[in-house]
Amino acid sequence: MAVAVSLIVVWCPSDARAWEPSSLFGPCQGACGFAIYAGRYVEDSLGDDIILSPKSPSAWDLADDDRLIAASISREVASFWRHWTLEPEVGIGQRFGRQSATEVWGAFFFRYSGFPWDGVVTTTMALSTGLNWASEVTEVEQDRAKDGSGSQLMHYFSPEITFAAPSRPDLELVFRFHHRSGVFGLISDAWGGAQYASVGVRLRF
Repeated sequence: MAVAVSLIVVWCPSDARAWEPSSLFGPCQGACGFAIYAGRYVEDSLGDDIILSPKSPSAWDLADDDRLIAASISREVASFWRHWTLEPEVGIGQRFGRQSATEVWGAFFFRYSGFPWDGVVTTTMALSTGLNWASEVTEVEQDRAKDGSGSQLMHYFSPEITFAAPSRPDLELVFRFHHRSGVFGLISDAWGGAQYASVGVRLRF
């Protein structure tokens, strides 16, 4: 199986900041973030029940015997289009219960900030693209794979929204839809994988 990952950055000279390798290794000065979060497995399909025919999160079917706890570290390395930032992230997670497995991932998060109500509550929204590896393919993921096998290596797509007090923008409340899948069947003919509705905190430093 071959997996190709490409990143296209659209350059906007008037307000973009060029990326340099030193951006990853210099002093953080508020550009780094450490997050920890926990969640429950979502039985609903991301494509059918959440994106195409949206359901309120309160209506999602959550499993009681399938949970996740995870941590990640990220760093802002570029900004563009005024309110957008690019943040590479690496993370590790442990599933408990029905799907006992360990996950590790690396991803790029594209984050939007600058909402008009930031004076009341500082808000950001982000989307990711990357790769996620699991220590084993669980029966749940095998059932979601049309080939019946699934894959340890899958795509990592985890939209999130954060909130912070304007007086403490460095301390965020994070709501993340932690999701790994086969990208509509491109990997192992799997249309779904493990996914968790999660909540946690991020400290920027």
